[in-house]
Amino acid sequence: MLGGSRLWRHPDFLKLWSGQTISVIGGEITALALPTLAIFRFHTSALVVGLLIGSQRIAFPILSLFAGVLVDRVRRRPVMILADAGRAIALASIPLAFALNVLSLAQLFVVGLAMGIGNVLFDIAYLAYLPSLVGQADIVEGNNKLTSSFSIAMLAGPGLGGVLVQLIGAAQAIGANAISYLVSVLTLAWIREPEPLPREVSARTGVFAEIAQGIRLVVHHPLLRSLLAMVTVDSFGFQLALPVFLIFFYRRLHLTPAQAGLIFASLGVGALVGSVIAARVVAVLGLGRAMALGIAGSALALAGVPLALFLPAVPWLIFVSFVDACAITVMDIQQVSLRQGVTPSHLQGRMNATFRTLFWGVWPLANFLGGLIADWTGPVSVFLIAAGLRIIPITIVVVSPIGRLRSYPAAAAQAGGISSNW
Repeated sequence: MLGGSRLWRHPDFLKLWSGQTISVIGGEITALALPTLAIFRFHTSALVVGLLIGSQRIAFPILSLFAGVLVDRVRRRPVMILADAGRAIALASIPLAFALNVLSLAQLFVVGLAMGIGNVLFDIAYLAYLPSLVGQADIVEGNNKLTSSFSIAMLAGPGLGGVLVQLIGAAQAIGANAISYLVSVLTLAWIREPEPLPREVSARTGVFAEIAQGIRLVVHHPLLRSLLAMVTVDSFGFQLALPVFLIFFYRRLHLTPAQAGLIFASLGVGALVGSVIAARVVAVLGLGRAMALGIAGSALALAGVPLALFLPAVPWLIFVSFVDACAITVMDIQQVSLRQGVTPSHLQGRMNATFRTLFWGVWPLANFLGGLIADWTGPVSVFLIAAGLRIIPITIVVVSPIGRLRSYPAAAAQAGGISSNW
């Protein structure tokens, strides 16, 4: 189940997994509550919503490469604990300011910036930490189970967030996320297995030289290079549409926050199903074809969102959201496992940082453009443009070495001794 059973008997992985599930549920509450707070309290436009979402991503292109060097030089778990504690403090400031009647739109942007910094540090550290915690043999199972955390979060978080926003208000709902990050801090601190010291480097050549080493690995490795191009273009397409969803739901379809939460919860059902069937899809189609199919299914679902104007809106949006999440989860588990599997341990942080810098780095620009286009032409055109752009990553998979992969052992063979050269 969820990619294997060995890690069910790994107590420290279970601590990481449970804490992350709780904190990601809280994150999904905020993903709904923060823009909802801006839309209803400050009457923001689609452009401002795009900028607010983009503020949570601006740290990605600026800090990711430096964070990669950091997590390759130090133990990764303390970095994760620090990032979660910082995110908890930032989010807790919102309900406090609301209670004191001093909450402003500027504060929402500052909190967004702080969350982005915490996200960069945590994400790069945890991706580098996982292989050392579970071992190379269990990476796919670990990624499957951690992906299921996001599935459960998308299932429970938005629905819970929509109900909380209607019952207690968006600011107070965000406070629940602060508590969830504190839970994650405690579970991380509870892990007992000692983390190995980072590999000693006899003569460090400086931060920028170490950054360059990670970039060279990705650029020169045919699989990593192709994966980076694929996920960058694909994420740009999806992030173009992301700021427009709530504007479309609230102002064109006149849905309530609870209905919006229910729709987003169906993403969790789809992602959970995707994580369960991912291994079977790869076994039937092969690794490369499974990834291409995942992107294609997600793109078609995104193109179908505007049909909610003509069909029963909530049932239709629940269906397309389910298809979207199920398809993209099949792809995402494979791309993360592939790049972890072909990267040497001492370069995991910098490899992930190089990926995050580029494919996370386009998110703020995509969020801004999505909001801008929606203000000019309406949200429907944004959904169609975003879906159309995702033809490009499908093409990248088909024409690159990814498309020829049948299995993970084939990927390891295609690595061609890269690990020994780094």
